[in-house]
Amino acid sequence: MSYVIVKMVRTSDGSSHLPVILLDGNSEVMEFENETEAEEMRRRFQVNSDSGYAYNIKKIGVNE
Repeated sequence: MSYVIVKMVRTSDGSSHLPVILLDGNSEVMEFENETEAEEMRRRFQVNSDSGYAYNIKKIGVNE
């Protein structure tokens, strides 16, 4: 399993939120091998968000 961070961005009219998967510096999906790593990075984004964005962790991958 892998984990990604999803940024919840308000629509221009403010009525709802759009989920946006974060990318790395190479424009590829920022993936984490374990939930602990993903949670640490999510917290950094959340603490540094001066625009009030919410960040969530999403588990991705195929169950075997």
